[in-house]
Amino acid sequence: MKRDPYRSKERWETWKKNNKKLIQGIAPANSKLILDFLNDMEKGMNTPPRCKGPRHPTTLLNLRDHLLFFANNLKNPFVKLTKIQIHNFDKKVRDGKIKKKNGKPFTAFGNYIKNFKTFWGWLVRTGRVKENITIDLTKQTKKPSWVYLTETQFKQLANRCNPDYKTLTWFMYDAGLRVTEAYSIQVKNFDNDYSELTIPDEVAKTFGRVIKLKICTNLIKEFIKYHNLGPDDYLFIKKTAAFNKYLRELSKKLFGDGESKARETYDKFSLYDIRHNSSCYWLKRYQKDRNLMYRMGWNRQEMILYYSEFLGLSDEISDEDMVLSEDKNKLAKIEEQMKEQNNLFLKFVKGEIVYNTEQEIFYEGKKPINFSGIKV
Repeated sequence: MKRDPYRSKERWETWKKNNKKLIQGIAPANSKLILDFLNDMEKGMNTPPRCKGPRHPTTLLNLRDHLLFFANNLKNPFVKLTKIQIHNFDKKVRDGKIKKKNGKPFTAFGNYIKNFKTFWGWLVRTGRVKENITIDLTKQTKKPSWVYLTETQFKQLANRCNPDYKTLTWFMYDAGLRVTEAYSIQVKNFDNDYSELTIPDEVAKTFGRVIKLKICTNLIKEFIKYHNLGPDDYLFIKKTAAFNKYLRELSKKLFGDGESKARETYDKFSLYDIRHNSSCYWLKRYQKDRNLMYRMGWNRQEMILYYSEFLGLSDEISDEDMVLSEDKNKLAKIEEQMKEQNNLFLKFVKGEIVYNTEQEIFYEGKKPINFSGIKV
């Protein structure tokens, strides 16, 4: 069963119960629209043509937060908004004139626009408005900021963790799992003496898969034995909030609070940053994109392009890379034959191989041999 480490379902149900008829602090007209929209999305009604089905509580919470931001900052009711008004608002946010609650500028406002476009499409489909004023808004956003650690830094951090956190940190790095996937792994999902992991379909965000573990096998084995975990027990026994706090404090202690290569400060290191760093680790080791995509559970190749650009990888193909594998095998056989013939030639020079002129056969002792390295 898929676990909910961030308690998204519980938080959604609590908010929905407390705001059943009216969202506090929001104009009644906008409040009703937001509640009707979220209710439809929860049920999977009036959804966008390309994305059918009910929305997960995590998605519903994001939609709620983003729509509340627009409702709190726009003066007009949603149904009276004009195209120029929404574009002016978008520009103010992207220019930094409207900031987040913490006083910092938005770095991923494209995600807000994406959800607002979804909301506006729902308004059109349900006949509440006629014109699509969001059609020219761009969902483009800056690349996400996260904490990048070199392989040496990650090794330093993981090995400084206490035994339980150390095992789980190395496991996430090795497997490259999403946080929700990692927290849903049970002991019975391991095979071949803990060297193979099955991520079931019902646990995976995209698709189920079977991957080989190359780093953490012995740690996992000892961890399960020490905690006396049974087949149905979950591997992660640490809560996400406590785990993230532990990682942030340790990362700050080791690397300070300066900015990492991925534009986030070291003191913000979290569980999801382990997946980012795992992506970089395996990108440098997989020769085929499709194999990396399978391990990481990616549907889109854009993820590989992102991490390739981030690591500064370039096209370094050589003449040797241009030789097909079957050609390499042929060349290897030819090279082996040449080495064998060379050894035989040396034996011939030393007199260890003789040529019988009558029989026209080479002999090594009494054994006839096939020796084409000498013409007699």
